[in-house]
Amino acid sequence: MGGIKVPSKKQFVQVRNERTGKWVGTKVIKADTFWLRLKGLLGKSGLEEGEGLWLFPCHQVHMLGMRFPLSVWFLDQKGFVCAIADELEPMRISPNVKGASSAIEFPAGWAELSGTIVGDKLIMEQGL
Repeated sequence: MGGIKVPSKKQFVQVRNERTGKWVGTKVIKADTFWLRLKGLLGKSGLEEGEGLWLFPCHQVHMLGMRFPLSVWFLDQKGFVCAIADELEPMRISPNVKGASSAIEFPAGWAELSGTIVGDKLIMEQGL
């Protein structure tokens, strides 16, 4: 039987910036199904340092219904950061990033705080 894939539990990854060697995400939810991407971060009141949501496939995000701003990093298929919206406010829509295959949502300002820039390669490792 076919049907919609509904995960039984959340999967997490840890994210490291290869250039800086810093762990930029220590508890990042892997949102690779329709339902996980649809729910996203709706209903949350914020993100703690190191928390995030990795959406794929994804080349644009909306902030409709969100209660707090986010830092959104768009990645190509090889994990290179191809665009950053470091302070995307609620009720806004990000640019449609050509070449992006996924996006990671972190707390607002996280790119600046972590020293991550466009062109950095991110390494994803199985988490918790």
